[in-house]
Amino acid sequence: MGSKYLKRSVKGWYSYRRRVPARLQKILGKTEFKESFNTKDETLALFRLGSYNQEVEKQLALAEKQVAVGRELTPVEVREVASGFLQRLGLHPDQIPTLKANASPEARSQFKQQSSEWADRYDLFLSNFEDSQVVGHDPKTWETIYKPDDPKDVFQAAYIIATGEQEAPTKPTWESTFKDYLEVNKQEKRRNPHKQKSFEAKTTALYQKFAVFIGGLDTPLEQITRQQARAYLNTYRTGDKPASEATIGRYSSQLGAVFNFARQEYQDDKIRNPFEGLRDMTRERETANDRRSFTPTELSAYEKALVDKLPSPIGLIGLVMLYTGCATSEAAGLEVADIRLDCETPHLRIAANSHRRLDKGRINRSVPIAAPLLEHLMALQLPKDEKAGAFGKYSDAKSYSNVSVQLNSLIRDKLKIKDPSLTSYSTRHTFKDRGRAARVAPEVYDYMQGHVTKASSAMAQRYGTGIPPSFCLQDLNKILATTAWGDL
Repeated sequence: MGSKYLKRSVKGWYSYRRRVPARLQKILGKTEFKESFNTKDETLALFRLGSYNQEVEKQLALAEKQVAVGRELTPVEVREVASGFLQRLGLHPDQIPTLKANASPEARSQFKQQSSEWADRYDLFLSNFEDSQVVGHDPKTWETIYKPDDPKDVFQAAYIIATGEQEAPTKPTWESTFKDYLEVNKQEKRRNPHKQKSFEAKTTALYQKFAVFIGGLDTPLEQITRQQARAYLNTYRTGDKPASEATIGRYSSQLGAVFNFARQEYQDDKIRNPFEGLRDMTRERETANDRRSFTPTELSAYEKALVDKLPSPIGLIGLVMLYTGCATSEAAGLEVADIRLDCETPHLRIAANSHRRLDKGRINRSVPIAAPLLEHLMALQLPKDEKAGAFGKYSDAKSYSNVSVQLNSLIRDKLKIKDPSLTSYSTRHTFKDRGRAARVAPEVYDYMQGHVTKASSAMAQRYGTGIPPSFCLQDLNKILATTAWGDL
C-alpha cells in the first residue's frame, strides 16, 4: 500500500510524501510527490493513500519507459503512452460510461455507479495534474507559476486527451493517423519552412477531401476498404477537367503512405493499405505529357531572351540553368560563397546551404563556368556576406515557383511557344541531350547535372572531397559546342 509514504504532522494531519528518483526528475518535472489528505483520521488517510499511491506508481512507470528507450519520446510516442496510461486508469474518453436507450433497471443502476466512480477518478486525475504542473510562485504577486506547454510531457498529453482537447482514439481513425503521419514526416524530412508549409497545406487538403468521401474524419482506419479507395481515385477521372494519370497516381501514393505509416508506427500487421497496387504506372507513362528539350533554334532564342532580361536576376538564373543543366532551385538558391570566380577554374559549387537543400538526393558538385556565363557573373554585384543569397529575394525557397513562372513567361510571350511540354526546366533535358550528342561519358554529364546514378555516384565518391572543376571543363565545352541533338 506504500504506507511508508504516509506522513503525520505534529498536529496530527496526514499527507503523502515520496521522493522522485534522480533519473526521473527531469522527465516528471519535480523532485517529490506531495499531497495533503486533509484528515486526522488514520483509517481515512490509509484509504486515500492507496488510491493516490497507485496514481504515483503509474506516473513513475511512464517515466521509466522514457528512460528505457534511451531518448526522449517523439510527440506521437508521447501521445501513445499517454493514451495507454488513461486506458489503464479507465479515464480514456472511449471508456466513458454510456447508457443504451433500452437499458434495463439493473443496467441503469450500474451506469450510475460507473459514472460516479468515473467522476471520482477524473477529479483525482485533474487534481494530480494541476499539482504536477506547478513549478513555483511569483515572489511579488504569489501567483502560481505553471510549466509551459511541452509536447514531450506525458502528463500534459494525457490531460488534453482526457479533457477532449485532442483526439487519441483507442482504434486509429483516418484523422488521428494522418495527423500523426504529418508530424513524423515533418521530423524525418526536415524541409525548409516554406516547403513544409506548402506540403502540409496540399496534403491536408487531399486527406480531408478523402475523409468526406469515406464518411468523415472519425472513420476508423480498419473500416476503409479497397473498393472505397478505387472508387475515390476514379472520381478524378470524371468531370469536365479530369486529372492526369500521373496526378491520380501521386494521390494514390500519398494516401497509401498513411496506411503504410500506421502499420509500421503502430506496430499493427492487421492494418492494410487499400491503395496498394492501384497506381497504374504503365497508364501514366502512356498518357504523360513529358517535358521535351529545346530545339537548337528555340534554345538560341531563349538564351537571347535571357540576356535581354539582364541585369534582372531572373535572366541570370535562367542562364545558369542553361549553361550547367541544373534545376531551378539549385540556380536560384546559390549563395555568394558558391560562386567561385577567383580561382584557376572558375566554377559554381552546388550543394545544400542555408537557402535550400538538394532535392531527391542530388549530388554535391563543382561545375565549371563556361566563358559566356562567366562574363555575366563577373558583372554581377554580389553582397559582401558569403552566406547571402546571390540573387537577392529570388534566393529564398518561397520564390522558386515565382522564378519558374517568370522564366516560362519568356518562352510563352517572347518566343511565342505555347507547347506545354517546353518549360524553363527543359534546359535540364536539353543539357543531357547535348551531352549524349557530344559523346560525353554519361557519368560526367550526370555528375554535372547532379543526377544520382550508380556511375555518377561512384565518380563523385572516387574523388572524396569532390571532383576538381577542371576535370569537367573540356567535356562542358564539348556539350555547349554541340549544335544538333535529338530528333526534334
